[in-house]
Amino acid sequence: MNPVLSQHRSTIDQLDVELLRLINERARTVAEIARLKKEQSLPVSDEAREAAVLHALVERNQGPLRPAGVRRIFGAILAESRRLQHTLGTEAVCTK
Repeated sequence: MNPVLSQHRSTIDQLDVELLRLINERARTVAEIARLKKEQSLPVSDEAREAAVLHALVERNQGPLRPAGVRRIFGAILAESRRLQHTLGTEAVCTK
C-alpha cells in the first residue's frame, strides 16, 4: 500500500478515536441535562435550542464540509442526544 495513504488512514483512525471520546463526553453532559430536565419537569425536546446550535455550527464552519454536511452530522448527534435523554427519563441516569 502507498505509505502516504497509510499515514493518512492512520491519522483518520486517531481522529476517529478522539471524536468518539468527545462524543461520549458530550453524551455524559447530555445525561446530566436529562437529569436536570426530569427534576424540573422540562421537555426533552427544545427545537429552538437545536436550531440555534445548528445555525451557530454552520456559521463557524470553515470547510471543507459544506453547510448541509455539517447539518447532517450534527443533526444526527442531536437526534441521538434526544434519544438518550428520552431513555434516561425512564431509567436511572448513568454518567460513565
